Amino acid sequence: MSDVDSSPTVGPWAREKLDALGAYLDFYMKVLKNQSHWCKGTIYVDAFAGQGRARVRRKDLSPAGALLAALELPVDQDDEEFIRGSPRVALDIPNPFSQYVFIERDPARAAQLEELRTEYPARRIDVHQGTAEQEIDALLQGDLGRPGFRAVVFLDPFGMQIPWATVERLAATKGIEVMINFTLGMAIQRLLVRSGEINQAWRAALDRFFGTSEWWDQAYEESADLFGPQTRKLRDSGQRLLEWYRGRLEAAFGHVSPARLIRNTRGGHLYYLIWAGPHPKGLVGANHILSKGEKVTRSTL
Repeated sequence: MSDVDSSPTVGPWAREKLDALGAYLDFYMKVLKNQSHWCKGTIYVDAFAGQGRARVRRKDLSPAGALLAALELPVDQDDEEFIRGSPRVALDIPNPFSQYVFIERDPARAAQLEELRTEYPARRIDVHQGTAEQEIDALLQGDLGRPGFRAVVFLDPFGMQIPWATVERLAATKGIEVMINFTLGMAIQRLLVRSGEINQAWRAALDRFFGTSEWWDQAYEESADLFGPQTRKLRDSGQRLLEWYRGRLEAAFGHVSPARLIRNTRGGHLYYLIWAGPHPKGLVGANHILSKGEKVTRSTL
């Protein structure tokens, strides 16, 4: 195994996300376990796989620990621990998928994912080094897009790397479910400046992510007074964008779960986990698992 000192560092909140993912994958495969008479194969796709392991900074509530966190300074190795990343979470479920596809853009991390074949010799593991968007499109030309195959795709970007067009293509198969990290606090809101004076590059990125420019109407209000046209960012823009995006997922896939809020150790909003898929049975499992987190209400956004 490669030196784990090169593992990326994540916050303690990563456990909540990974626990929810593992619980849903376990539920999914239990449901499909006795349906081999029609299901030709099950595929798990991790679109931002990393390297299979991550360092977690232990939550330090002392003044010194708070200062380190605020300044994002490195901490002593004794204050860190290692957890399984999403690839190992998926590989460790009792009823495995028939195929695992791990996508990773970074060549070094992709090489470390290749080592999972030795660690899990009974699993069929394919590692694709490239961008999530391009590799998903290629997979949709193969088994991922063929009738009779069922799949779960985990979309866990740090920003807005997955365009709506890719999400639509996954939905169009009618056999794929997705677990999406909707990076509202980590990325989206950072582009939605209060003044509304968003540069063209940011506007283009938001259009591509949402698949339309209609996100503007969810985030801003325009009016006019004696001083001319005025643009105001809506106080509930986060809630509006989240529910609008969920509505688009429901229209595309057929079913969508509540959004599970993931916060950092200081209570800040990072992102929301959302499930979407074509089958009501999947919604039952997703509702049960994702409802265990913080309930999303207008006051929490």
